Amino acid sequence: MLIGVAIYWRDLSYDFILDDLPLIMTNPTIASWRNLKTIFLTDIFYSPYAPVGNSMHYRPAYMSWLVLNNELFGMVLPWWHLTSLLLHLLVTLLVYQLAVKILKERWLAALAAALFVLHPLHAESVAYVTASSDLLVAFFSIAALLFYFQFREGGHTGYLVASVLGAAAAMFSKESAGMFPWMLVVYEALTGRHQGQSEPRPWKRYVWTLPYFGVVAAYLVARTCLFGFNAGPGPGGNRLAALLNVPLVVFIYLKNLLLPARLSIYYPPEWSTRWTVGRGSAVVLVLLAVVLVWRRYKDHSGVQVLLSWTAILLIPPALAVSTFVSDEWVHDRHMYLASIPFCLLIARLLADVCHSPKQLVVLSSAVLLLLGIDTCYQVPRFQDEISLYASALKVAPTNATLHRFYAAALWNRKRQEQALQELRAVIELQPGSPYSHGEYANSLSEIGRSAEALVEYDKALQRAKASSPLRASLLYRIALVETEPSQLDAAAAHLREAVEIAPKMLNYHAALAEVLRKQGNIPEADEELRIETTNRKQFLERQRAFAQR
Repeated sequence: MLIGVAIYWRDLSYDFILDDLPLIMTNPTIASWRNLKTIFLTDIFYSPYAPVGNSMHYRPAYMSWLVLNNELFGMVLPWWHLTSLLLHLLVTLLVYQLAVKILKERWLAALAAALFVLHPLHAESVAYVTASSDLLVAFFSIAALLFYFQFREGGHTGYLVASVLGAAAAMFSKESAGMFPWMLVVYEALTGRHQGQSEPRPWKRYVWTLPYFGVVAAYLVARTCLFGFNAGPGPGGNRLAALLNVPLVVFIYLKNLLLPARLSIYYPPEWSTRWTVGRGSAVVLVLLAVVLVWRRYKDHSGVQVLLSWTAILLIPPALAVSTFVSDEWVHDRHMYLASIPFCLLIARLLADVCHSPKQLVVLSSAVLLLLGIDTCYQVPRFQDEISLYASALKVAPTNATLHRFYAAALWNRKRQEQALQELRAVIELQPGSPYSHGEYANSLSEIGRSAEALVEYDKALQRAKASSPLRASLLYRIALVETEPSQLDAAAAHLREAVEIAPKMLNYHAALAEVLRKQGNIPEADEELRIETTNRKQFLERQRAFAQR
C-alpha cells in the first residue's frame, strides 16, 4: 500500500479529464443528497436540461459515491484523486486477504498484492477520477467474496447477509458485477470436487448462490423498467457478426495483462477487428497455454478457480464488441476487476517455476521492479487531456474517436488550427460519416469561416439518412449560417425541412420564426413562436414528471 502511495502521489495534482467534465464538473445531479431519488432512476449521464434518452450505464451506487465526494470536497481536485487512490489501496488490502484464502500462503499472498498494486494497467483506473466505478466494483466484489467464504466455513448467517449486500453494491456500481454469481458457482463446483465431498445431495452447495442471482435479476428488472431493452449504439453493423472479434479483444487484454507495454487510453480499432495469420496464431497459442495450465493443475483447485474467474471476468469487456463502436472496444480500466484473479494466478505460477525461496525472491523482485518502473512511466500521461491524447496518438493514430476528443480538448484551449487539423484527420478516417463532416463544419462556422462551413455541411447532408434527427440538426445549423438577407429564402427552406423532421425539437421553430420575421411574414412567424412555446412547456413538464417519479 505504501508503494502504491509512492507511485501515485503525483496524481493528486492532476486535472479533471475526459468524462470527469459531464459526470462531475457540470453535473447538477451530484450536487446534493436530495437528488438521491433521481440517481436511482436515471442514467449516469442524465441531465435535467436535456431530453431523457436511452441509457447504457445504470450505476446508482457509483453515482452515490460521486455525491459523497462532492458533499465532502466540492470541486477541489486533490481530494477526488485522493479518494480514488485510497480506494485502490483498500482494494489492494482486500486482494491480499483474498490471496491468503485462495493461495494459502501469506508471502505468496503478499506477492499477489504487490503485483496488483504495481500493475501499469491500473494507472487509468486510479488516475482517471471517473473510472472509480472500477475501483468500487472491485472493492465490493472482493468484500462480498470474503464474507461468503467466512459464511461457508461455518460463520454466522450475518456473513451471508453482508456478502449479498456487498454483491448488490458491486452490481449497482458497474455492470461487470453481473458475473459475480458465476464466480461463486465455479468456486463451489471446483472446491467441492477437489475436496472429495461425497454429499448425498451435492447440488445443495449451489443453493447459497441463488441470492446473488436474485441481485443480478433485480438490477436487470430495474434497468429494463427504466430504460427498456437498450443494447447500446452497437458496432455500426451486425451485432452477432461483431462477436467474431471477441477472441481478438480478449487477446489484447491478456497481452496488456502479461506485457503491459504501449498502453493507451484508446487503441487502434484494427487491432480488434482485423484477423491476420499472426493474430490468429497468437489466439490459438493462448488457448493452448490455458489448456496446459488447467491440466498441469488438475489436482489444485485454487489455480483452476483463478483461471475460471479470470475467464469469467473477461466476458463483460469482451462483449463490448456488440455494444459499442470498434474505437471503444478496448480500455485498460475494464481490466481492473479481472486483473485480481490474474495477479493471484501469476503469483502462484512464479512460485512454482522457482526451485527455492531465494529464486522466488530474485524473480519476483525483478518482475515487480519492471512493473513499478512501467507504472511510474504511465501515470504522468493522465495529468491533463492534452498529455493524455498526445500519448495515445502515438499508439492509436487510426482511432477516429481519439482524434475527435483531442480536437475538442485543443479547441477548449484556443488552439483552433490544431483542432481543425484533428477534425480533418477524423474525416480522412471516416470519409463516409455525416457526423465527421458536421463536426468539422460546426467548428468552421464558430470561427466565422462560413463559406467553408457550408461546403462541409453539404457533404454531411449528402451522407445523412433522410428524415433522421441528424439531418434535422444539420439543416438547423446551416440555417444559422445563412443569416445574410440574400440567403433568407434558403434558410427558411432548410428550417421548414428541419421542423418537419423533428417538430418537437427545441429552438428549431424559434429559428424559423426569426427568419420569417426578417422576411416580413409576421403571422407565420407568430405561429412558429407559439409552437416553440408549446414545445418548451411540454419539455419542462416531461422533465418535472420524470423528476417526481
